[in-house]
Amino acid sequence: MRERNSSTRNVGGWLTIMLLTLLVAACGENKIGDVVGPNVIATSPIATQTGVPVGTPVVTATFSEAADPASVNAASFLLREKVSGAAVAGTVSYSGVVASYTLAGALTPNTTYVATITTAVLDLAGNPAPNTFTWEFTTGPAPDVTAPTISAVDPADAAGNVPGNRRVTVTFSEAIDPASVGSTGFTLTAPDGSAVAGTLSVSDNTLTFTPGSAGATALLVPNTVYTGTVNTVITDLAGNPLAAGRVWTFTTGAVLDTTAPTLALTEPAAAETNVAVNATISATFSEPIDVATLTATSFIVTGPGGTAVPGSFTYSGTTATFTPTSPLAASTGYTVTVTNAVTDLAGNALTSGVVSNPWTFTTGLAPDVTSPFTTLTYPPAGATSICINSVVTVTFNENIDVRTLTSDNFFVAGPDGRRLDGSLSYNATSRIATFTQSVNFQPNTVYTATVTNAITDRAGNPLVAGAIPNPWTFTIGETTLVCQAPVPLRSLSSFAVVAGAGLTISDVPDPNPAVMAITGDVGLSPATTCTRCTTPFLGLNGTLYQNDVAGVAAQAQSDLVLAINDAKGRLQRADTGVLDGRTLTPGVYTAATMSLASDASLSLDALGDTNAVWVFQVGGDLSIGDRARLQSLRGAQSKNVFWVVDGNLLVGRNAIVAGSLFVNGNINVDNGSRVLGRLLSSNGAITLRRNLVEIQ
Repeated sequence: MRERNSSTRNVGGWLTIMLLTLLVAACGENKIGDVVGPNVIATSPIATQTGVPVGTPVVTATFSEAADPASVNAASFLLREKVSGAAVAGTVSYSGVVASYTLAGALTPNTTYVATITTAVLDLAGNPAPNTFTWEFTTGPAPDVTAPTISAVDPADAAGNVPGNRRVTVTFSEAIDPASVGSTGFTLTAPDGSAVAGTLSVSDNTLTFTPGSAGATALLVPNTVYTGTVNTVITDLAGNPLAAGRVWTFTTGAVLDTTAPTLALTEPAAAETNVAVNATISATFSEPIDVATLTATSFIVTGPGGTAVPGSFTYSGTTATFTPTSPLAASTGYTVTVTNAVTDLAGNALTSGVVSNPWTFTTGLAPDVTSPFTTLTYPPAGATSICINSVVTVTFNENIDVRTLTSDNFFVAGPDGRRLDGSLSYNATSRIATFTQSVNFQPNTVYTATVTNAITDRAGNPLVAGAIPNPWTFTIGETTLVCQAPVPLRSLSSFAVVAGAGLTISDVPDPNPAVMAITGDVGLSPATTCTRCTTPFLGLNGTLYQNDVAGVAAQAQSDLVLAINDAKGRLQRADTGVLDGRTLTPGVYTAATMSLASDASLSLDALGDTNAVWVFQVGGDLSIGDRARLQSLRGAQSKNVFWVVDGNLLVGRNAIVAGSLFVNGNINVDNGSRVLGRLLSSNGAITLRRNLVEIQ
């Protein structure tokens, strides 16, 4: 028994010795076998990451094992800009298995960086990293710290005769946060200070106020002054509050807006070919539209087989732009349709006009890579004696992306470098961007205007330098000279035709009624005769005021007398009255009679000033020959052209006439002629034949 116990003890001892030997051997093998240095197994930002915030505080690398802290330093952990190779300021530290490069400041926007871990990094056994490890990442844009501003309000400040069925809109320099508007972001108040009930909606950068309730739109009270207030509680999508609020007033009139919007311009144009595959698609309307009605079902772009093209919408001024999600297919036909679900701010549905709708275009093979440039500025570089109420404009060689037209990209500064407050607008037809200052310029002062290359064309190409100086300076005159203002129209603003002795639609109706159409209201007073003023003889996009008990037409006639007296009272400047082939700059032109011969043209050159005004004072008759043309140059607008004619107006066949024509006598317009403005007779009769008369 003793021998057995002894044997058992001997076996146990041997087992213990063997186990100890194995453990010692194992430990010795591990120590000898640790010959592999630390590997990088994770990074932050990760390799090839894009859109990295410029405010990223630290760049890190995580190792497969603990490293020697002393070996992780500025010589073994590097961070540089990829293109320039410049080192990024920062400090290197180490903890656990993570090496950190703490940045001294913000990274540069839209820049690629290269981070490097060298073989100088050692593990705790002294083994170096097996190889140099590098990775790249790219930053995104700079954070949005720019406060939004108010670009425009509609109705405009101090506007009169605003239709009572119009919605009120505020356009901002960028998209705003709908939640920030709340119940105090915008208010509309009556003269007694009471708030007008209504609903607010926000679409991108446009706020719309609709009087009434969610279920029913209400009318504003006629002949009443309303006050709109925008408060700084409104923020952009990044949370930046509005830079400054605004308070403005407008006055309603007695006439409601019943004139439907039409298409005034499309890009690409109907039947255009070789359109760039990266082009955007836009529709410019005859008046501002309700942006809430601009949707994927009211503005439709389709490719082969009727397949809808995906994309997004933006709206600015009177132009809606559709940006496809991806480039269009090459050598492919597309169709664009804007439906009558689109309405103006009074709720009038889109109707057909002279511009095709739907329309088609065909792409070419290549994208648009040509940058835009400026072709004209007003005031011109170095100009002196400029009026204190001038606007500042820049004309581009092609249409720009209106989303890039912001107060950061087009601004005017005084001698001290401070930027002026003002609003921006853009006319897609003339390709002119306009800055309108909030207060008049100071006399005898030099101002500097700047347009940056952050403005792009519709394909995203940035602005480049052209022959026109940019930035440029101009000097306001030594006196408080005010540029000539338009003739006040008052209630006439909604009228295309006013006749004192009746209206006649003569000749056989055209198969296409739209050819003989009036866009705008028609007022008959004191005589109310209207011959053949029904479909198909007359296509009226507006309201006919005939025998109206409210006296709307009579008020229009009263305001016409005031307009005539104003236009005749402007400072006279003697003229020959022969308009053939001339180019006239803004001003007043006076003659006993005036004429534009058949096939002749008269050009009005605004010199880039979109507020430029012309007044033609005619002591007798004004005659416009067959196929005569009145054309605008460099920003001239028909709404700023006024003719006051003591005698009669005679327009021949297929002519184009522009402006508001105040006529004491008769008006007779022959077949095929187009009037871009108004035909207004105080005492005479008006006769039309297959014409197009439209308010501009």
